[in-house]
Parts: sequence; C-alpha cells; structure tokens
Amino acid sequence: MRQIFAIIAGLIVALLIIIMLQMIKEGLYPTPRGLDFAQKDLVLAWMETLPPKAFLISAIAHGLAAFCAGFIASLTAGSGRMATGIIAASVIFILVMIYLFTYYFPTWFVLTDTIVTSVLGFAGVVIGSARIVS
Repeated sequence: MRQIFAIIAGLIVALLIIIMLQMIKEGLYPTPRGLDFAQKDLVLAWMETLPPKAFLISAIAHGLAAFCAGFIASLTAGSGRMATGIIAASVIFILVMIYLFTYYFPTWFVLTDTIVTSVLGFAGVVIGSARIVS
C-alpha cells in the first residue's frame, strides 16, 4: 500500500511541475486563438514560427517531472524502492510519448525530449532509491 501512495505522490508532483512550466511557456509563447489541432498544416506552420526556447521549456518540464516522479516515488516507498520509482517515472515517460506523437513536433524536439525524459527519470529513481534504510 505504501508503494501505491509513493507512486501517486510522485505523479502528483510531476504533473504539477509540467503544468507550471507549460503555463510559463504559454505565457511567453501563446497558442494562437482558434488554432485547430486537427488541421496538420496550420499546426505545422505555427510550430515553425516558435523559437527553440519554447520547445526547450517543454523538454525541461518533462525531464524534471520524470526525475521528480522517480525520485519521490523511490524515496518514499518502504520496500521495492527501485521498482516503485521506475513505475512512476515510466508513467510520466509514457504520457510524454503519447503527447509527442499526438501533435506535430519537430524531429529534433521529439528525440531530445525522449532522451531527456528517460535519462532524468532513471536518474531520479537511482538517486531516490540509494538512501540507506535504518
């Protein structure tokens, strides 16, 4: 039961991080009003106007969220810390993959975001599960 609460706690913190950083990105680079994401050509044209910083904010948000999900879940789980952290980080990773392949992002961003999210998620799990239990 403690592992389930650890996963939920890690996911809540991760989702709050993503929401906050996406709000910052939306404030800096707002989505045009009336943009229909079902029309691929319009979305691609809008994505081409965005500077790389807009995409990097999203990659930082996803990587930091995966790190925190893995770190918090593995840190607070009583037993099976590594597995608990991997589950939490994997949930964030899967959600990021769904997000990346639902919309029309540049290839460099998809690759960068995938690598950042997976590496930081695993780093969070390793760091969080490395504590000594007394």
